[in-house]
Amino acid sequence: MISRRHVSDGLDAMRSRLLRLVFLAGLIGPAQAQTYVSVGYGGVACTSWTTKKPIEGRAYEAWIFGFISSYNAYVYKGPNVIEGVTIEELRAWFDTYCKKSPDSKLDSAVRALIDEQVQKGPG
Repeated sequence: MISRRHVSDGLDAMRSRLLRLVFLAGLIGPAQAQTYVSVGYGGVACTSWTTKKPIEGRAYEAWIFGFISSYNAYVYKGPNVIEGVTIEELRAWFDTYCKKSPDSKLDSAVRALIDEQVQKGPG
């Protein structure tokens, strides 16, 4: 026989999990609404991208790929939001975006890339 205490403990645990889930769901919103703190190179201005030295470019690219990988893991409903995009195409996309929007941050640029890729659809 199940006691009321066990049922109450189970309900408390369920409520706790539900609250955590609701909290986490609130953190994962559309890419446009920045409700998080971007760490690393996310705060770097696009002007730094357009005037980068080769070693800086590799660091920025690593950060960009990390951001995209995280998006793929936690948000995207497919394996890879930038499927089929070559590194050269990625660099050209950032070159164009950052020339048009020099005051934007890399965080905003990569979110714009993701939004564009999501609208295009897979492949």
